[in-house]
Amino acid sequence: MKSRTTYILLILAVLAGIFVWWDSKKGTTTEESQAKRMRLLDFKSADVTQVKLVRSNQTVVLKKAGDRWEIKQPIAVRASDSAVTSLLGDLEFAERDRTLTGKELKGANMAGFGLNAPQLRATLQTKNGAVTVLVGHETPTKDAVYAQIVGQKSIAVTAKSFADKLETKLNDLRDRAVLDFLPVTATRMEIKGERSVELTKTVAIGPESLRGWAISRPIAARADQHKVSELLGELSSLRVTDFVSEDPKDVHTCQLDEPVREVTVWTGDNGTTLLIGRPVTNDAALVYAKLKNADSIFTIPADSAQKFAVQANDLRDARVLVFAEPDVRGIELLRGADKLQLARDTNNVWKLTAPVALGADDERVTALLTKLKDLTATQFVADVATDLDKFGLAAPMATVTLRGIGTNILAQLLIGSLDATNAIRNVKRADEPFIYGVDTNIINWLTANSLELRTRRVAELEPDQITKLVIEKGPAETNQLPNQTVIERGADNNWKMVEPTAGVLDLDDVKNLLDGLCQLRANEFIREGLDNLAEYGLNKPELNITATAGGKAFTLQLGKARGGGEQYASWSDPALVFAVETRSIGSFQKHLVAVPLISSTVSNQPNSEQSQLPATVTRTNQPSSSPTAPATSPNP
Repeated sequence: MKSRTTYILLILAVLAGIFVWWDSKKGTTTEESQAKRMRLLDFKSADVTQVKLVRSNQTVVLKKAGDRWEIKQPIAVRASDSAVTSLLGDLEFAERDRTLTGKELKGANMAGFGLNAPQLRATLQTKNGAVTVLVGHETPTKDAVYAQIVGQKSIAVTAKSFADKLETKLNDLRDRAVLDFLPVTATRMEIKGERSVELTKTVAIGPESLRGWAISRPIAARADQHKVSELLGELSSLRVTDFVSEDPKDVHTCQLDEPVREVTVWTGDNGTTLLIGRPVTNDAALVYAKLKNADSIFTIPADSAQKFAVQANDLRDARVLVFAEPDVRGIELLRGADKLQLARDTNNVWKLTAPVALGADDERVTALLTKLKDLTATQFVADVATDLDKFGLAAPMATVTLRGIGTNILAQLLIGSLDATNAIRNVKRADEPFIYGVDTNIINWLTANSLELRTRRVAELEPDQITKLVIEKGPAETNQLPNQTVIERGADNNWKMVEPTAGVLDLDDVKNLLDGLCQLRANEFIREGLDNLAEYGLNKPELNITATAGGKAFTLQLGKARGGGEQYASWSDPALVFAVETRSIGSFQKHLVAVPLISSTVSNQPNSEQSQLPATVTRTNQPSSSPTAPATSPNP
């Protein structure tokens, strides 16, 4: 008996599970079913394609075209998608407070509900057909209205807000966007006013200077991409403040037959023109406006309208040179008799190729390119210059050429004279007719001196290339350490002492000196040439280091302190005077050889004991009659 009961309970549990699964599969829970029964209308907003609102004084027809809503009646204008969506959402989820069934209404005076001549009628066209709701009188409590679905005998009582939604004003359903376009789709823009300007969007290919927006009238010039984008964004986001009139005759009244400004934007071949008029008589914060081919007159904020009061120079690209830094493969700077050339190799490393061939300082070359790219006109001096001599450009004081691959010239800048006020310097691109005025400071950072751009590394040497070192210090020191040290690299690649002839060579110090010498970096290159060195203390240097590599000798000299933790120094090939951080040359001051001090006790030891001393020690046997003569022994 118990097993039979268990079996029955199991079956009931399975059936209950199936019911729950089926209920969830249909997507309708008991609560959802209850909520649906309480709804006044049975439709889904997404399925509606047309709305007709018949009111006592006006009929409004809304129709969906694709994903957008349009007002078809009483005027043909764009509808606000968000406003229509909000209206449909309110209608879809409107609830009935109670329902008067046909049985309850039997014998009632139907005229008392106001549904024979309803104050409102709303018809929603969906893919499943049309549904029409009638709105009659208010209930005696004044907080609800009677409503009836056409085709049904029952009458619903619903909140008065339902009727208020159907009474939404026409202007509240209108799209308040003045122009319906996306800035990225614009291909041309024209602004007509006291002076007109036309902008054209070029294809996004070719050199950077030719991409994007350009001014096509009144001059052909590069446009400031950011400013044009801002202007298009302002035009796209412009909104109607108030709708004033739909009567074409009011164009004259609002003085839009002679607009202050016309703004036309094209997307492809289709152009739309906005007419901007004068301020509203009783509100200077607003101006009248309308679309050229539409009757609607409206107002827009005056400060927004003022943003279109621009001229060509307001939208010009103030950058003098426009290029992509990675595209630059070569730089040529010509200033008077000085000429400097740089090239970027296949590893993207900059090299000086003239007047000397050596490495360049990548950071300084990049900084130079950045300054050239950021060079901005503070004034547009002339749009057409036939007399270049007037601007000091017939024979420019300096020329900068940026080259791409091969002989391709990316940009060339000519630098001329100062203007009459000495406040700006005239410059010109070789490929443009314009004269720009730039900051006079350009001369301070634009140099054709190779010392400014050469690598800060002084010696183009590697430690394993050096085969001989000669270190010469200043006057003899009181501890009798040698003034000169000479070491050579043997055939076995090991370093050996040449001078002094006795002592212990510290190989660690040798390695540190070689590394320090080959990696020595100048803080600043002061000048070329090694004449008149007294002011740097290099006529009597405190240290000379001569390194031989590949059969050629290179000499580093250290002069007097410069201040600020720096010291003057010179290099022999190429001949340079420069400043170096004092702390970076500490390894140069060390004594590579420790000279042994052998005592008299050591010198008088039997030969068998002396033979055990290091081979680098030279023994000095003084006569016994000279007790004051110093004896030497190895320095630990």
